[in-house]
Amino acid sequence: MFHLCSLLPLLLLLEFSFHATSTDDFSTYIVHLDPSSRPKHFTTNQQWHSSIVSAVKSSTNSSLENSFLYSYQNALHGFSAVLSQQELQTVQNHPGSLVLASWIPNGSTALVGKNMLLTSEGFNLISGTSMACPHASGVAAMLRGVHPEWSHAAIRSAMMTTAAQLDSSMMPIKDFGLNYTAASPLAMGAGHMMPNKAMDPGLVYDATPQEYVSLLCSMNFTRNQIMTITRSNEYDCANSSSLDLNYPSFVAFYDKNVTTGAMLTHKFRRVVTNVGAATASYEVKVAPPVGVKVAVWPQRLVFGKKNEQRDYFVEITYGSDGEGMVSYGSIVWVEESGKHTVRSPIVVAPTSSAGSVWMHV
Repeated sequence: MFHLCSLLPLLLLLEFSFHATSTDDFSTYIVHLDPSSRPKHFTTNQQWHSSIVSAVKSSTNSSLENSFLYSYQNALHGFSAVLSQQELQTVQNHPGSLVLASWIPNGSTALVGKNMLLTSEGFNLISGTSMACPHASGVAAMLRGVHPEWSHAAIRSAMMTTAAQLDSSMMPIKDFGLNYTAASPLAMGAGHMMPNKAMDPGLVYDATPQEYVSLLCSMNFTRNQIMTITRSNEYDCANSSSLDLNYPSFVAFYDKNVTTGAMLTHKFRRVVTNVGAATASYEVKVAPPVGVKVAVWPQRLVFGKKNEQRDYFVEITYGSDGEGMVSYGSIVWVEESGKHTVRSPIVVAPTSSAGSVWMHV
């Protein structure tokens, strides 16, 4: 999650790779400028950027007002502006300029609640891993500061198990890429991060580096491939090999080409660590996916001290669906005091081969 952040300015902007559909359209463009091309009489980048837009508007006799939107003072060294196709061509001819992205101003960007459609109005809102990275990294850094003793796996667990599945209108988060239907865990992961709750998650799913290596071993990674990832010969496949990583989610695959209705069973083991109060008791609440049976045992976890661990088991029984339908639900551990809820998504989905069960949400 952290190694992408050095590329964030470029990754974020390249997500906006859209283009105007007509020469008469105005679009919002993000323009990169080479800092070495800045004339000496400009004392700031913003003055320089604004002057370019003004010069372009004058040379093309544009009537559009307030076309200059924002000046980037970081590694991007550029600006965003609303430009016509003719103005865009003029900007592209400017020394040191490079257009990175654009967005049609009157395009819809998001749906909040049942009927609140947001338009871009010169800006855009897009959902994706590049946009999520700085937010997730910032929350992870905050948790690292609050809990320096936590592992990376524990930090991720806290972020996932405390996430919300409802938007600000208290409606299910929607999938922009699927006609604004309710988003599944395959689209939104565990949900919308809640940083304050993540600081005190109650329970975490921890995992050691060797456990991740065991997962790679089960996926038939070679020793050289594993060393490329770990950059260490400290870990190998001699001790164990397991697909069941101690991860705060559950995925059960089926082969949609087998006989419809054939029953399958997938078993999981999970270990949770108490990072809350010294003594705590949790009871499980299961929301099974449609047409799926989910059994959890034990149904109650009791902790006598902080950092104590308890394991539990999950058995998911489901049938093959010839149409390749994806269904999802959740397992939630609720503290008896009501202070903490620890949620894990469940997904039942098709795969081309029922034997290649390796992906985790």
